[in-house]
Amino acid sequence: MERKKIYHFLALTVLIVFLAACSSKTEYTNIIPADASAVASINLKSLAEKSGLNDQENKDVKQKLMDAIKSGLNATAFKQVEKIVNDPAESGLALNEPIYCFSSRALPYPTLTIKVTDVDKVRTTLDAMASEQVCKPVAKGDGYDFTTFTDGSLCAYTEGALVVVLSVESTQLETTKKTVTRLMKQEADKSVSKNKGFIKMKEQKGDLIFFASMQDLPTTYTQQIGFGLSEEMDMSQLFVLGSFSFENGKISMKYETYTENKELQAQLKKQQKAFGTLKASLTSYFPASTVAYIAVNAKGDEFYKLLSENSEFQNSFIGAERSEVKSLITHIDGEVAVAITNASLMGMPSFIAYAEINDEVAVKSLRKYAAISMIPMYVGQSGKLAFITNDKALMAVAGKVQTDPLSNTSFAENIKGNSYYMAINTESLLKLPLVANMAGFGEEFAMYQNLGSQISYIEMRGQKDGKGELNMTLKNKEKNALKQIVDFAKQFVGL
Repeated sequence: MERKKIYHFLALTVLIVFLAACSSKTEYTNIIPADASAVASINLKSLAEKSGLNDQENKDVKQKLMDAIKSGLNATAFKQVEKIVNDPAESGLALNEPIYCFSSRALPYPTLTIKVTDVDKVRTTLDAMASEQVCKPVAKGDGYDFTTFTDGSLCAYTEGALVVVLSVESTQLETTKKTVTRLMKQEADKSVSKNKGFIKMKEQKGDLIFFASMQDLPTTYTQQIGFGLSEEMDMSQLFVLGSFSFENGKISMKYETYTENKELQAQLKKQQKAFGTLKASLTSYFPASTVAYIAVNAKGDEFYKLLSENSEFQNSFIGAERSEVKSLITHIDGEVAVAITNASLMGMPSFIAYAEINDEVAVKSLRKYAAISMIPMYVGQSGKLAFITNDKALMAVAGKVQTDPLSNTSFAENIKGNSYYMAINTESLLKLPLVANMAGFGEEFAMYQNLGSQISYIEMRGQKDGKGELNMTLKNKEKNALKQIVDFAKQFVGL
């Protein structure tokens, strides 16, 4: 029964989000501490417009959601829900203003802050939730009222702001309340409003904008940005600024690095010297059916200098082995590109890599590595082009221009001008026997394939100035990507 009630309120949340109300600004951002390690601003008004849920065609969807909510609520709770759906201002929250999500060392849980326009209406809404046992009855705190939800989340509010600290551990609840008390009373000069990263973040354009310390981001997302930086650098002083936007036919995330630290600024400039600008000079050697492609323009000498400052890299090679690696890398002079062109039913990928070189010594070093490889490797050279592959069929055509080359793909035109580029060709990926056969594993796999079939390709671009972007391009270029996602979700759940 409890789970069912939560589902009803989740449905209510969907309705509230896409019926954002209008109101004036307040300083609810004062709650965010100056040392926040990550902050995101969510523009619900923009998302509401792009989702299409307010369109006339979705009138029946709203009614079905209302029916789902009504079926499990008592009369008092449903009356409040109905009021909010008809006029979101009845929630007491300014849902058309940005909602901020942040974390900090003092408050390590993801935390939301939302502007309050009517404290009495907030209380009425929470009382309705309490009557359905979604949260506990509202209680008095130190300068604020609060409640806790069934998942442990703490919700506290004043006349100006509402704060939700997500999934607080029961043993940390009292400590969290003390931190919230301090933040609720925090003046502007002690808040994030004076943080230069936050100020720069607010200049970004998008449905969601953010800044985060490199130290607090998963390494999966920061390896490329932090490549070659000294391990002794204080990464808490390096931030990633960015935006996330739903556009017609595309979901786009743009990002850039930012720091006030002079040493880090020097390191970033040094990093950029190791890379040149891609000219897409190798695309004609790869087939258009390529599944995944990555390319970088590297200056071998500078690139090796970056690697030599990394202890993990240095510890991986000793003696003559390190000498061979140095010989290979320092003689790269231009573009390096790697592609996965196929995969066996057992998941073993077929790949081929090309590199523009300035000395055949690089090929000799490559052959030495191929000779001791655990799997068969084939190395060759064509003029100032070295190549290596694990597939005999690819070796037979290596160094030759393809009949239907990768340059014919829809993403190839995006390669030029970047310092590095990566793409996943979703259409080719879905055609792999390994992936195509998954449709027979059940309805869930078939759904994933159906969803994947709406995607043309996924790409990542990086520029020399520390900026970059990650894009998911859909086949339907005319309709907003968020609306396409909503339409797919409606189809999936039968709305």
